[in-house]
Amino acid sequence: MPFLQVGVDDTDSKDGMCTTYIGALIVEESKRIGAEIIDYPRLIRLNPNWPHKTRGNCAIAITIKATDEKVLLVKKKIIELVKENAELEYETTNPGVVFYHSLKAPESLKRFSDSVIKDIVTIQDAEKLAAEIKAEVHKIKSGNGIIGALAAIGESLDTDKTFELVAYRLPKNRGTQRDIDKNSVIEMDEITHPKTFDNYDPVTGEICITPHTPCPILYGIRAENPAIAIDAHKIVRSAEPIERWIVYKTNQATDSHYQKLKIRDLKPYVSAIIEGKVSSKPRIIQGGHIIFKIKDKSGELYCATFEPTKQFRKIITKLIEGDHITVYGGVKEKSNLPLTLNLEKLEILKLSPLIEKHNPICNKCGKRAKSSGKNDGYICKSCKKKFSKDSFILKEKIRDLNIGFYEVPPRARRHLAKPLIRIFMKGSNMPKPFDEQLQPNSLN
Repeated sequence: MPFLQVGVDDTDSKDGMCTTYIGALIVEESKRIGAEIIDYPRLIRLNPNWPHKTRGNCAIAITIKATDEKVLLVKKKIIELVKENAELEYETTNPGVVFYHSLKAPESLKRFSDSVIKDIVTIQDAEKLAAEIKAEVHKIKSGNGIIGALAAIGESLDTDKTFELVAYRLPKNRGTQRDIDKNSVIEMDEITHPKTFDNYDPVTGEICITPHTPCPILYGIRAENPAIAIDAHKIVRSAEPIERWIVYKTNQATDSHYQKLKIRDLKPYVSAIIEGKVSSKPRIIQGGHIIFKIKDKSGELYCATFEPTKQFRKIITKLIEGDHITVYGGVKEKSNLPLTLNLEKLEILKLSPLIEKHNPICNKCGKRAKSSGKNDGYICKSCKKKFSKDSFILKEKIRDLNIGFYEVPPRARRHLAKPLIRIFMKGSNMPKPFDEQLQPNSLN
């Protein structure tokens, strides 16, 4: 039987819908028609810096196996589902659906997918590639969604992956306040962490599994494997019923958006890893945000961390000129600054000595001398002994900062940024094998 890969993107708006929800409908309807779903559906987050990104900034891909006759029925139903559920009344909602009749993505499609996650790609690029690989493209309105749809098909998640269980609300409850039992989320986190992550921010007390938009999602649980996601889901208690839920395989929390670059090679809208030395002392600006500069052999760059990063900013304020660091973040254009990297993670590689200048100590009475005025040296107030302006004492101060990694809190973390718990946890990129019993389910 032939294989069909399905990609969908750009179905949501700022006021509703979610492409993952349409993905859940596609899985259910495909099964009803008699098609077989191969592996978990994929949820692929795209370049988080692109100014025209969709609200959720994700595309989905589903691999189907069926007879030729059933493939035709599935394709027809998918187009219907997208048109029926996408927020087409919004100018910025321009869905794209792509069908690709092969189980394996060609190298050109894999490279395209990598570019959509890391860089800027146009709809013309997508249309050209689709023609070359003979992918079937369906554009609804302007059809910008074909970019993400192709990228989702091309991202096979061979190097790293996580899973997310997404639970959805009944239509009548969408747009209302979500009512999740906070204590159950804390309990779930205590039992399943670190195999699940970013559930709860203990510093702010904020639940991190619920979105803040009027979309169909009730909550999403991020996990290292499907089984632990489902176990965690069973612990969470909600005051409202769940319409359906699905497990996606995803590139979330994998750092797949980063490129290791020199400062001279930076451009807007990419996510970069830059190694350099702090070249200006961090300073607080209006709004509680903090900026500083780093430099490498190719140039100098502003770095910024914003108020929502909370305790992460305290680390930044402790940096001094000369500290050797690696910064991770998205490159943006600012109206009053050159290119600026918005920090998502930081590694301190080497600390610069912090030298403090102290007034001399009088060798007659043992008291510390005072400054006697600008460029006039020092004087002991007790015995009136004078000291030259070069008589100060230099001492190295112990730094209140350690070498190592630091990250923004869960509340401020981007979907693609890899939490430190995943970097240091053994086997974090080795999820359990696919299990047909853990396929999407409805809980009606």
